[in-house]
Amino acid sequence: MSTFIINWDPRTEGGRVALLKTLDEKLAGYQTTFPAEITNDVITIVHKAYVMGDWLLTGSLRADEAKLTINGYKGHLFDGPANTSMTNVPTPAVYGTTPAVAAAGIMSFVSNLRGLLVRNPAWTDNIAKDLQLYGTDGSFIPAEYVPHFSVNPFVGYIHIHVSTKHVHGHHVYIRKAGTATWDAPVMFNGANFDLRRTGADITENLEIMLKGVINNVETPLPSDIIAFLYKSTL
Repeated sequence: MSTFIINWDPRTEGGRVALLKTLDEKLAGYQTTFPAEITNDVITIVHKAYVMGDWLLTGSLRADEAKLTINGYKGHLFDGPANTSMTNVPTPAVYGTTPAVAAAGIMSFVSNLRGLLVRNPAWTDNIAKDLQLYGTDGSFIPAEYVPHFSVNPFVGYIHIHVSTKHVHGHHVYIRKAGTATWDAPVMFNGANFDLRRTGADITENLEIMLKGVINNVETPLPSDIIAFLYKSTL
């Protein structure tokens, strides 16, 4: 079952540094394809951000390691045990040579650059994947998902069409109009589904409602309720 549309922004520090590394290595190769968007200034900004980001990420990892070491040493100093060797005194973390200052807000800068590239007719999915910029600009929040669908009753069955931009699985609920209790939900995958009602020669006013299903878990918000007339036979 497909659930989320991939967001191009990795959202993690390590993922973002990896993205900047890819852009630093590959943007120049696309300058002839996108001369207006990928300027020398853009390449310089991305390069500085990558070098600074890599330095900061590496430095923070070293600082975390040093923190663990010095806290352990401190604990032994105050609380022992008395036979603990104290000869290996912790040393400060070494961050290495400080890189050139980079501009703040690099992910917004990359997002704006990506927007310019996407609007260029030369942009393709293959280029997006090569630059690690393939995906969407927004993030999908399952708890806020509301299905958008249409229903068309035919003789003997009910045809349902639902948008599957973010969610491919849905529960369909049916009840008789004016009642409070829904029939047990029926699960379906994909954009189109034909629901058949059992019973001979029936005509009934019904209501229908959908909820999304992600990884076998139903999303909390229901769709709008649509009322319609259903006939099992002519």
